Amino acid sequence: MLDLHTHILPGIDDGAKTAEYGKELLKQMNLQGVTTAVATPHFFPVSAALDDFLALRNTAFKELRGVLETDFPVKIILGAEVLYFGGIGKVEDIKALTLGKSRYLLLELLGLKKIDRKVLNDIVDLRENLGLVPVIAHVERYCKYKGYKDLLHLIESGGALCQINATFISSKAESRAVKEMINRGIVHFVASDCHHPLRRPVKLNEAFAALNEISPAEVQKILERSENLERELCAL
Repeated sequence: MLDLHTHILPGIDDGAKTAEYGKELLKQMNLQGVTTAVATPHFFPVSAALDDFLALRNTAFKELRGVLETDFPVKIILGAEVLYFGGIGKVEDIKALTLGKSRYLLLELLGLKKIDRKVLNDIVDLRENLGLVPVIAHVERYCKYKGYKDLLHLIESGGALCQINATFISSKAESRAVKEMINRGIVHFVASDCHHPLRRPVKLNEAFAALNEISPAEVQKILERSENLERELCAL
Protein backbone atom coordinates (compact mmCIF):
# COMPACT_ATOMS: atom_id res chain seq x y z
CA MET A 1 0.00 0.00 0.00
CA LEU A 2 1.10 3.54 -0.80
CA ASP A 3 0.81 6.49 1.57
CA LEU A 4 1.13 9.46 -0.76
CA HIS A 5 0.71 12.28 1.80
CA THR A 6 3.06 12.28 4.81
CA HIS A 7 5.13 14.73 6.82
CA ILE A 8 7.93 12.43 7.91
CA LEU A 9 10.97 14.54 6.95
CA PRO A 10 12.53 16.12 10.05
CA GLY A 11 12.62 19.85 10.71
CA ILE A 12 11.36 21.08 7.35
CA ASP A 13 7.74 21.95 8.20
CA ASP A 14 5.14 21.35 10.94
CA GLY A 15 5.63 17.59 10.63
CA ALA A 16 8.25 15.39 12.31
CA LYS A 17 10.58 17.58 14.34
CA THR A 18 13.33 14.99 14.53
CA ALA A 19 14.49 12.05 12.45
CA GLU A 20 13.48 9.73 15.28
CA TYR A 21 9.90 11.01 15.07
CA GLY A 22 9.97 10.38 11.33
CA LYS A 23 11.21 6.86 11.99
CA GLU A 24 8.37 6.23 14.46
CA LEU A 25 5.82 7.34 11.87
CA LEU A 26 7.36 4.98 9.32
CA LYS A 27 7.14 2.14 11.84
CA GLN A 28 3.44 2.91 12.30
CA MET A 29 2.97 2.79 8.53
CA ASN A 30 4.74 -0.55 8.31
CA LEU A 31 2.45 -2.05 10.95
CA GLN A 32 -0.55 -0.85 8.93
CA GLY A 33 0.57 -2.35 5.65
CA VAL A 34 2.28 0.61 3.98
CA THR A 35 5.21 -0.40 1.78
CA THR A 36 5.93 2.97 0.12
CA ALA A 37 5.58 6.46 1.60
CA VAL A 38 5.85 9.74 -0.26
CA ALA A 39 7.43 12.45 1.87
CA THR A 40 5.39 15.56 1.09
CA PRO A 41 6.60 18.54 3.15
CA HIS A 42 4.65 21.76 2.75
CA PHE A 43 5.81 24.06 -0.03
CA PHE A 44 4.61 27.63 0.49
CA PRO A 45 5.50 29.59 -2.65
CA VAL A 46 5.28 33.00 -0.98
CA SER A 47 7.82 32.15 1.71
CA ALA A 48 10.24 29.68 0.12
CA ALA A 49 12.30 29.79 -3.05
CA LEU A 50 12.05 26.54 -4.99
CA ASP A 51 15.78 25.80 -5.02
CA ASP A 52 16.05 26.49 -1.27
CA PHE A 53 13.11 24.18 -0.58
CA LEU A 54 14.59 21.35 -2.65
CA ALA A 55 17.92 21.70 -0.86
CA LEU A 56 16.24 21.61 2.55
CA ARG A 57 14.18 18.61 1.50
CA ASN A 58 17.28 16.68 0.43
CA THR A 59 19.05 17.50 3.69
CA ALA A 60 16.06 16.35 5.74
CA PHE A 61 15.79 13.16 3.66
CA LYS A 62 19.44 12.30 4.31
CA GLU A 63 18.92 12.93 8.03
CA LEU A 64 15.93 10.58 8.12
CA ARG A 65 17.72 7.87 6.17
CA GLY A 66 20.57 8.13 8.66
CA VAL A 67 18.42 6.69 11.46
CA LEU A 68 16.82 3.90 9.40
CA GLU A 69 18.08 0.36 9.10
CA THR A 70 19.51 -0.55 5.70
CA ASP A 71 16.70 -3.00 5.06
CA PHE A 72 13.91 -0.78 6.40
CA PRO A 73 10.62 -2.14 4.98
CA VAL A 74 9.05 1.18 3.90
CA LYS A 75 10.45 2.78 0.76
CA ILE A 76 10.54 6.60 0.78
CA ILE A 77 9.89 8.73 -2.30
CA LEU A 78 10.23 12.52 -2.33
CA GLY A 79 7.38 14.87 -3.19
CA ALA A 80 5.69 17.95 -1.78
CA GLU A 81 2.34 19.30 -0.66
CA VAL A 82 2.09 22.44 -2.78
CA LEU A 83 -0.05 25.33 -1.59
CA TYR A 84 -2.19 26.72 -4.38
CA PHE A 85 -1.33 30.11 -5.83
CA GLY A 86 -2.86 32.04 -8.69
CA GLY A 87 -1.48 31.05 -12.08
CA ILE A 88 0.08 27.82 -10.81
CA GLY A 89 -0.94 26.02 -13.98
CA LYS A 90 1.41 28.18 -16.03
CA VAL A 91 4.54 27.78 -13.89
CA GLU A 92 6.83 25.22 -15.48
CA ASP A 93 9.11 24.98 -12.43
CA ILE A 94 6.29 23.43 -10.40
CA LYS A 95 7.11 20.12 -12.08
CA ALA A 96 10.07 19.80 -9.69
CA LEU A 97 7.57 19.21 -6.86
CA THR A 98 5.68 16.21 -8.22
CA LEU A 99 5.50 12.88 -6.41
CA GLY A 100 8.79 11.24 -7.26
CA LYS A 101 9.48 11.86 -10.93
CA SER A 102 5.86 11.30 -11.90
CA ARG A 103 3.18 13.60 -13.31
CA TYR A 104 1.23 13.64 -10.02
CA LEU A 105 1.19 16.90 -8.05
CA LEU A 106 -0.28 17.04 -4.53
CA LEU A 107 -2.13 20.36 -4.31
CA GLU A 108 -3.43 22.00 -1.13
CA LEU A 109 -6.26 24.56 -1.20
CA LEU A 110 -6.34 25.52 2.48
CA GLY A 111 -6.49 29.25 3.20
CA LEU A 112 -8.67 30.16 0.25
CA LYS A 113 -11.78 32.23 0.94
CA LYS A 114 -13.59 30.38 -1.82
CA ILE A 115 -12.98 27.91 -4.61
CA ASP A 116 -14.03 30.05 -7.54
CA ARG A 117 -13.79 29.66 -11.29
CA LYS A 118 -10.25 31.08 -11.34
CA VAL A 119 -9.02 28.41 -8.92
CA LEU A 120 -10.74 25.66 -10.88
CA ASN A 121 -9.28 26.94 -14.15
CA ASP A 122 -5.80 26.97 -12.60
CA ILE A 123 -6.25 23.33 -11.57
CA VAL A 124 -7.32 22.44 -15.10
CA ASP A 125 -4.28 24.32 -16.44
CA LEU A 126 -1.98 22.04 -14.45
CA ARG A 127 -3.20 19.21 -16.63
CA GLU A 128 -3.70 20.98 -19.94
CA ASN A 129 -0.67 23.32 -19.91
CA LEU A 130 1.88 21.34 -17.91
CA GLY A 131 0.75 17.76 -18.44
CA LEU A 132 0.47 17.15 -14.69
CA VAL A 133 -2.16 15.20 -12.78
CA PRO A 134 -3.42 17.35 -9.88
CA VAL A 135 -4.22 15.38 -6.74
CA ILE A 136 -6.27 17.59 -4.42
CA ALA A 137 -5.11 17.03 -0.86
CA HIS A 138 -7.62 16.25 1.91
CA VAL A 139 -10.67 17.32 -0.11
CA GLU A 140 -12.98 16.71 2.85
CA ARG A 141 -11.39 19.63 4.71
CA TYR A 142 -12.84 22.06 2.16
CA CYS A 143 -16.43 20.90 2.68
CA LYS A 144 -17.49 24.26 4.15
CA TYR A 145 -15.78 26.38 1.48
CA LYS A 146 -17.87 28.31 -0.99
CA GLY A 147 -17.42 26.52 -4.29
CA TYR A 148 -16.83 23.10 -2.70
CA LYS A 149 -19.54 21.49 -4.83
CA ASP A 150 -17.89 22.89 -7.96
CA LEU A 151 -14.61 21.28 -6.86
CA LEU A 152 -16.39 17.94 -6.53
CA HIS A 153 -17.85 18.36 -10.01
CA LEU A 154 -14.35 19.02 -11.37
CA ILE A 155 -13.07 15.83 -9.72
CA GLU A 156 -16.07 13.87 -10.94
CA SER A 157 -15.46 15.06 -14.49
CA GLY A 158 -11.84 13.87 -14.40
CA GLY A 159 -10.20 17.28 -14.04
CA ALA A 160 -8.38 16.26 -10.86
CA LEU A 161 -7.93 13.34 -8.50
CA CYS A 162 -9.18 13.27 -4.91
CA GLN A 163 -7.17 12.36 -1.81
CA ILE A 164 -8.79 12.13 1.62
CA ASN A 165 -7.09 12.01 5.01
CA ALA A 166 -7.43 9.06 7.34
CA THR A 167 -8.20 11.62 10.06
CA PHE A 168 -11.67 12.23 8.63
CA ILE A 169 -12.88 9.70 11.22
CA SER A 170 -12.38 12.33 13.95
CA SER A 171 -14.77 14.91 12.45
CA LYS A 172 -18.51 14.55 11.89
CA ALA A 173 -18.55 17.13 9.10
CA GLU A 174 -15.58 15.56 7.32
CA SER A 175 -17.03 12.07 7.79
CA ARG A 176 -20.25 13.18 6.11
CA ALA A 177 -18.26 14.72 3.26
CA VAL A 178 -16.22 11.54 2.79
CA LYS A 179 -19.35 9.38 2.80
CA GLU A 180 -20.80 11.52 0.00
CA MET A 181 -17.57 11.27 -2.01
CA ILE A 182 -17.38 7.51 -1.52
CA ASN A 183 -20.98 7.10 -2.65
CA ARG A 184 -20.20 9.19 -5.73
CA GLY A 185 -17.12 7.10 -6.44
CA ILE A 186 -14.71 10.05 -6.50
CA VAL A 187 -12.25 9.12 -3.74
CA HIS A 188 -9.07 8.06 -5.49
CA PHE A 189 -6.60 7.84 -2.60
CA VAL A 190 -6.57 7.62 1.19
CA ALA A 191 -3.46 8.94 2.94
CA SER A 192 -2.35 9.45 6.53
CA ASP A 193 -1.16 13.09 6.38
CA CYS A 194 0.77 12.09 9.48
CA HIS A 195 2.80 14.72 11.34
CA HIS A 196 3.62 13.33 14.80
CA PRO A 197 3.69 9.80 16.27
CA LEU A 198 1.23 10.76 19.03
CA ARG A 199 -0.56 13.97 18.11
CA ARG A 200 -1.08 13.25 14.40
CA PRO A 201 -0.23 9.57 13.89
CA VAL A 202 -0.94 7.13 11.08
CA LYS A 203 -4.60 6.04 11.23
CA LEU A 204 -5.00 4.20 7.96
CA ASN A 205 -6.39 1.00 9.47
CA GLU A 206 -9.14 2.89 11.29
CA ALA A 207 -9.96 4.89 8.18
CA PHE A 208 -10.24 1.87 5.90
CA ALA A 209 -12.41 0.07 8.46
CA ALA A 210 -14.80 3.05 8.45
CA LEU A 211 -14.78 3.25 4.65
CA ASN A 212 -15.43 -0.46 4.34
CA GLU A 213 -18.70 0.03 6.23
CA ILE A 214 -19.79 2.52 3.55
CA SER A 215 -18.70 0.65 0.42
CA PRO A 216 -16.38 -2.37 0.31
CA ALA A 217 -16.38 -2.14 -3.49
CA GLU A 218 -15.03 1.43 -3.46
CA VAL A 219 -12.40 0.49 -0.88
CA GLN A 220 -11.18 -2.24 -3.18
CA LYS A 221 -10.91 0.25 -6.05
CA ILE A 222 -8.94 2.66 -3.84
CA LEU A 223 -6.52 -0.08 -2.78
CA GLU A 224 -6.01 -1.21 -6.37
CA ARG A 225 -5.39 2.35 -7.48
CA SER A 226 -2.91 2.82 -4.64
CA GLU A 227 -1.07 -0.34 -5.66
CA ASN A 228 -0.92 0.79 -9.30
CA LEU A 229 0.44 4.23 -8.38
CA GLU A 230 2.98 2.71 -6.02
CA ARG A 231 4.20 0.47 -8.82
CA GLU A 232 4.43 3.47 -11.18
CA LEU A 233 6.34 5.65 -8.69
CA CYS A 234 8.80 2.91 -7.77
CA ALA A 235 9.54 2.21 -11.42
CA LEU A 236 10.57 5.79 -12.21
